[in-house]
Amino acid sequence: MATKELHPLLVRAKDVASMVPYWDQVEAIVEGYDAVKSAGKDYLPKFPDETEDDFKFRLECTKFTNIYRDVLEGLATKPFEEEITLIAGEDGKVDSSAVDFVEDVDGAGNNLSMFAALTFFSGINEAINWIFVDYPTVTVEPGKKISQAEAKAQNLKPFWSHVLARNVYEVRTKIIGAKELLTYIRIFEPMSDTITKDRVRVFERSDAGVVTWELFEKNEQAAKIEDQMVRINGGTLSIDVIPLVPFITGRRDGRTFKFSPVMRDAADLQMTLYKNESALEFIKVMAGYPMLAANGMKPQMEADGKTVKKLAIGPMRVLYGLPDGAGNYGTWQFIEPNANSMEFLQKNIDKTKQDLRELGRQPLTALSSQLTTVTTSIAAGKARSAVTAWALALKDSLENALKITMKYMGSTLEPEVNVYTGFDNVTDDGSDLEALAKARENGDISQETYLFELKRRKVLSPEFSYEAEKKRLLNDIPVNGGVDDPANPNLA
Repeated sequence: MATKELHPLLVRAKDVASMVPYWDQVEAIVEGYDAVKSAGKDYLPKFPDETEDDFKFRLECTKFTNIYRDVLEGLATKPFEEEITLIAGEDGKVDSSAVDFVEDVDGAGNNLSMFAALTFFSGINEAINWIFVDYPTVTVEPGKKISQAEAKAQNLKPFWSHVLARNVYEVRTKIIGAKELLTYIRIFEPMSDTITKDRVRVFERSDAGVVTWELFEKNEQAAKIEDQMVRINGGTLSIDVIPLVPFITGRRDGRTFKFSPVMRDAADLQMTLYKNESALEFIKVMAGYPMLAANGMKPQMEADGKTVKKLAIGPMRVLYGLPDGAGNYGTWQFIEPNANSMEFLQKNIDKTKQDLRELGRQPLTALSSQLTTVTTSIAAGKARSAVTAWALALKDSLENALKITMKYMGSTLEPEVNVYTGFDNVTDDGSDLEALAKARENGDISQETYLFELKRRKVLSPEFSYEAEKKRLLNDIPVNGGVDDPANPNLA
């Protein structure tokens, strides 16, 4: 059956299209057993000459232990052991507009940490995730721009949304001023509760920094391919950059948007585990209901002489061995799988589970060879583990998105954020704590720094405050000359 030809706006670029099989796989794994099972032959190969009914029966006997998702959740939560915060400027203050925005970045009440957590999860799982900095569509007269005062009066402000990697159909970039900038991006927006038809949104940036956008809607009734997509809106942005920011963890293939995902090996191993566990479950079913074989006798037939009689077996029944033509009596015996094969499969499954969990620990123990060149440069000298490098890349992406947000708000502010990476400084043998204690003893670091590092390593509680601790220590000094002594000159 020929594939229906699509409008060019609905066709993915080759680099993006090459990633779709991987995205389908990890999407199914994360969704769980029902999604993997519903994929049928895609992830559970059909036996040669196996009938459709036999395959369906075997599919019903499958088993899926989702270690991949457990590993992914463990990696994705590391930077969020502490909330993402804005870093104060040299004057010790943070711009109030940025403070207000990070408390509700998507217009749905989610703060920066909550939004970033999903970005980080998807970025690890899919190799790339996109942050779209959107702004309400405003109709103004040609050649006129809405002022910040008018925007404030109408309560117009930017808001963020996630764009799945699979929905970004084409991306083009260009080196401008020694910096790679987006010059074209095409996004597929599938129909939903709020959108009645599939749409495609296109952004394009000129060398002069003028960004235009167009929105197309699918026309299912169109007779010609060129009429499938109808332009329903468009305009020019008030900012000079395309308002999308990628968060990348995979190794990028040159300047294309094809990636080597950091979780590919784990995803493939998860599918191997699915096949092995399903094979064992199927063998268990077959072993639980062994076949009865008759040796040395002809089967009894029904009256029509063509149909073999069905035998009733079970407790309180006797089967007789009928004689053959030579007068020899036949025998009955059960045929069932050898237990050794099940034992071998179980050991193989246990080993696969162990290997999968080991793959999940590697990004926390050493820098991965899967890191992108950009991420490696960001992490140089700062990250001991791949997860920390990804956390630093997340910091960079969030700051770029905030920069675009401030542009929409008419501000030149470039906010910085703090993403927690303290998990990277903890060693299993406690040698880091010994090194800190020795540095403090030698006077190489201050008491405040020492206590800060203990707090970062969870030795001290999150509620620990250095200023409050100083007061407590002063209160421990004897009354005579202590903080409670009226003669104490430091007494307020």
